[in-house]
Amino acid sequence: MSNAVDELLLDGSDAVSALLLVLANNSLLVPLSAVAEVANNDMAITPLENPDDRFYGWIMRRDQQLPLLSFEGILGETPVPLTAQSRVVILNAVGAAAERGFYGLVVQGYPQRVNIVDNDEELTKKLEDIPGVLYQVVQEEAALIPDFEYLERLSIGIHAPA
Repeated sequence: MSNAVDELLLDGSDAVSALLLVLANNSLLVPLSAVAEVANNDMAITPLENPDDRFYGWIMRRDQQLPLLSFEGILGETPVPLTAQSRVVILNAVGAAAERGFYGLVVQGYPQRVNIVDNDEELTKKLEDIPGVLYQVVQEEAALIPDFEYLERLSIGIHAPA
């Protein structure tokens, strides 16, 4: 399990700062430390040679090409068209994609900062059969905790355009 997920699961601490990322039909909960930046969707996207619903394509960020993922596509849903409300969350890569350093994820609207507090109730439910998801938060508002290792493996499995 990645350190980012360990951080969210309150391994010995009382609270952790996180971002709630809104998707079309779900929300993701990610530790603040996993996010490098949030950008508008005004970046030019280079589409993939072979379309794949899990990817929008490639974006340029600080002279580096990064894969842009669709979590809806990863969940087997239709990717959401990019709109003025869409944002690109640049995630820090610390595992399989560490050499690349970052990868992007499209979300809807601005991420909301939340503090997750351990109140001795069941905080999460393990999800075994959904690709890209480790847990579902069952406190207050339902949200998914992504499997960062899966996302990084996916992001390095696609080749950058020449």
